[in-house]
Amino acid sequence: MNTFWILLAAEWRHFRAAKGLVLLCSLLLLTGLYGIYYGATEVGRQRQHLAALPELTRRNVAELQVKFPDSTDAGDIGYYHSTYAVNPPDPWAALSLGLRDVNPYYMKLRLLGLHNQLYATDNTNPLKVLSGNFDLAFVLVYLFPLLIIALCFNLLSAEREEGILTLLLAQPVGAGVVVGAKLAFRVGLVLGLAALLSAVGMLWARVPPDGRVTVWLGLTALYCLFWFGVALVVTALQRTSAFNAVTLLGVWLLLVVLVPSLLNLWVAAARPVPQGIELTIKQREEIHAGWDRPKQQTMQRFFALHPEWRDTSTIRERFAWRWYYAFQHLGDVAVAPQAAAYAQGLQQRYQLVEQLNLLSPAISVQSSLNALAATDLPTHLKFQRSAVAYHDTLRAFYYPYLFRKAAFHHADYAKEPMHRFSSQPELPTAFRGLGKLLLSVALVFALGFAGLRLRPINPR
Repeated sequence: MNTFWILLAAEWRHFRAAKGLVLLCSLLLLTGLYGIYYGATEVGRQRQHLAALPELTRRNVAELQVKFPDSTDAGDIGYYHSTYAVNPPDPWAALSLGLRDVNPYYMKLRLLGLHNQLYATDNTNPLKVLSGNFDLAFVLVYLFPLLIIALCFNLLSAEREEGILTLLLAQPVGAGVVVGAKLAFRVGLVLGLAALLSAVGMLWARVPPDGRVTVWLGLTALYCLFWFGVALVVTALQRTSAFNAVTLLGVWLLLVVLVPSLLNLWVAAARPVPQGIELTIKQREEIHAGWDRPKQQTMQRFFALHPEWRDTSTIRERFAWRWYYAFQHLGDVAVAPQAAAYAQGLQQRYQLVEQLNLLSPAISVQSSLNALAATDLPTHLKFQRSAVAYHDTLRAFYYPYLFRKAAFHHADYAKEPMHRFSSQPELPTAFRGLGKLLLSVALVFALGFAGLRLRPINPR
């Protein structure tokens, strides 16, 4: 045990003397702090946008109160009045932004056809979407393996190439103790850096101190240990430092870049999904055709879906708001099967990736961190379903005014239903990610130790 601690102290002195490694760790620390800052700033920007929405709604109501008298047709209000479905960010979203940079976190809704509003998003710079957001999860998943490679590519090869390993193994110390001390120092250094950044990020984002803290730290530690295991496997081959560096970088490129890209292409081909714009176009065509259909035909189709309004008076005038909103709703009904298939296809893609992400621990840990932060695809689909349900409550609120020809008063604005949605972490996904990472870590360390046992360390 004393020999082990002596070797650890020697590794610490060697690390302090290696200015390049100290600089690399410092740069990664600064990069991680910037990732924390960026994530917190982006979430803060989203919260500011969401906080401004009630004021926009209030101004919209004030304008309508000026434009329309106290007793007016509810059809006018339904057409001009807008409200919002909101997906507020979880505090953990600052650490792992996930899909909040590509999917809308609020939706502006009116009483008109739903799907035209559901898939409408703000214009986004495609280059920004391609590169993604630089949050703490990005630093942990993509950059920490590079630090581990820089620390471990010459774990034993440097001493062998300098002729030091022969002298070291001539001492009363086993090769396993030497490898263990070198690996333990590097593991402690990297895990300490990851824990420090995670702690700073959690404090900055003010995340609640619940069980997710343990899961986050567990995922981070296992992911780092996986890459240390990969380095151990390459070290067991006992090749040169240059060979080790190229091999480890090739593994990083394979598991972090190539496999996720190829998996994405394969999943897209295996689970084709119609685009949201196709639903929008078809819905618009159905709605536009509603102007040319006989009003009685439109209302009969609508009453088949809502028989509670069948006893309302026949439409004889050229234009009636209840007829207008009826064929708006029929446009949604016409594309309902395609909309369900679209959401189901996205869910199936996600599930297929979850089944195959064992091929790349990078995908597994990224999806697990997103699941912890409630920024993954299932959370967005739940938000979409809540927006659909909210639009249904809006229709249920306005229909009595429209079909009973009741006047809409200024006081009725306050009675309009509000959207409520609170994202929840997908803990089962995170726990599955922990299990997959644990299996991967056990596999690579078993291969590494087996390689060292089957092929004893050659000092030359």
